[in-house]
Amino acid sequence: MATTKILILDALNELLEAEFKDFKWRLENSDTPIPRGKLENANCHKVVDLMVQHHNTSDAGKIAVRTLRNINQNELADQLKGKLQEVPEDVPAGAGASSSGKPVPTPTTGVTVTITSNGGTVKAPVVHGCNVNGPMTFN
Repeated sequence: MATTKILILDALNELLEAEFKDFKWRLENSDTPIPRGKLENANCHKVVDLMVQHHNTSDAGKIAVRTLRNINQNELADQLKGKLQEVPEDVPAGAGASSSGKPVPTPTTGVTVTITSNGGTVKAPVVHGCNVNGPMTFN
């Protein structure tokens, strides 16, 4: 299955040179701009890496879709949006597995997750990109 970065890269590779320059210009002049000096000579691969570095992976996908729409590449934006919906959420390395090596389902909002170990080591869950209202306990 393709990753978010690969899907964005594939979409950028469909752009003509002038369209790609317009795409980069819009990234430089967005609400959360990527510095112009970093984008100036960047190829498609570098642009994708910069988008992920300046935003998180899922936001980079949303920004790519929005920016494609802004340069009137609506069909390409729709294709990318559809493909991005099929990509599972990116999980940091080492997360999402129990001590037995079996995958742990990704929790959803309002769900309590209990991880147990029969003699193995359990790494604490990763909390990333969320707002917590109320207590949070790690034992």
